[in-house]
Amino acid sequence: MTVRPVMEAVTATASAVSSFVPRALFPPHRLPRSYFLGHHAKTIRLMREMVDQIDLVFEVRDARAPFTTRNAVFESIVASKSRIIVYTKADISAIDPKIFEKWHPDGKYCIVDNGRPESVRRLLAVAKEHAKGRESFYGVKALIMGMPNVGKSSLLNTLRYAGMHGGKVARTGALAGITRAIPTFVKVLTNPDVLVYDTPGVSLPSAIGANDMLVLSALGCTNPALVDHIIQADFLLYHLNKLDPSLYAKYSPPTNDVEEFLAAYCNRMGKRIKGGYPDFSGASAQWLDRWRRGLEGKIAFDDFRNPDACKIWEYEQSKKMEMQRKTMQKFRGT
Repeated sequence: MTVRPVMEAVTATASAVSSFVPRALFPPHRLPRSYFLGHHAKTIRLMREMVDQIDLVFEVRDARAPFTTRNAVFESIVASKSRIIVYTKADISAIDPKIFEKWHPDGKYCIVDNGRPESVRRLLAVAKEHAKGRESFYGVKALIMGMPNVGKSSLLNTLRYAGMHGGKVARTGALAGITRAIPTFVKVLTNPDVLVYDTPGVSLPSAIGANDMLVLSALGCTNPALVDHIIQADFLLYHLNKLDPSLYAKYSPPTNDVEEFLAAYCNRMGKRIKGGYPDFSGASAQWLDRWRRGLEGKIAFDDFRNPDACKIWEYEQSKKMEMQRKTMQKFRGT
């Protein structure tokens, strides 16, 4: 007796998804365009001072937004160093791992799930290989760098556990800004010795585009108070609608109205404020946090299906750098 209503509900949901038309554009909002803090500038200065001591660089990016979490500033700091691009949080990324091979034909990348120590063994193998033929009292020195909250400290802890079965040595958290200073090195491997520095996350010193700021906010790579939670939730809803509206079907039928979705979410999750009204702000924060932690499924931003996306990003960045250089020359009168 209960099968027919369930099947009817499933059919109705599928019909709603198939006929749903998502928004073509996200509405403009007045957003902060920078998250470059004092300790970010200090970290860049310290990186430049210590780069001559470094043998190997692990540049960390979030596998859910591989281009938005790529910091072009690092190119000028460690351009001459051996570098491996590390994509963290791969277990909650919707990107097909095969696309990374097309973005990095030289093979200098690693896809990491910080919950699985075996996923970092390739990084330890690279460090071992780097130590061959070198004579150094201190062993191999590696630097972990990346934007805020992309998983740098979690990577360090996983490397130490995989290499030495050691305990947690770096604080981690769901919010940006947990690491604020460059600590002393941490040994993650012996024979040969591999010493790793964890660094605070560094945001872009230049203006961040509106879409990038929304992506970074949705992933928790900025201060959570920087962009209103409801705007973040609306952007996430807009993005999910472009990917697959059924990703939030357990809360609501497809909709372009964030308040309509949040009302349905509040009903499902019991999020209420005094007087029994829906708690839109609390619901937004909770829903965002669940996506950040992978509790709602896998997600990906950026042009993650395009095999040429990496080349396009690099070309666009080179144009931006050239424009900035010409602007500075004009300003200085040179």
